[in-house]
Amino acid sequence: MAKTSIHPLILLSLTISSAAMGLFSYQNYVENQMGYTAIFLLLCFLMITLAVYGFVRNGKINK
Repeated sequence: MAKTSIHPLILLSLTISSAAMGLFSYQNYVENQMGYTAIFLLLCFLMITLAVYGFVRNGKINK
């Protein structure tokens, strides 16, 4: 079974979403809402991890 690559627009959207989650996390930190800060920070790291994994996977498939 051949591996398929992840579409670059999906990786771009993950990157933009992770930046947005980071900004939401910072806004909630400034407003002293620690629960929302932790959730958005967790989502930010999750999306960054998925985007990096996608870039690495596409790099290995294209070789």
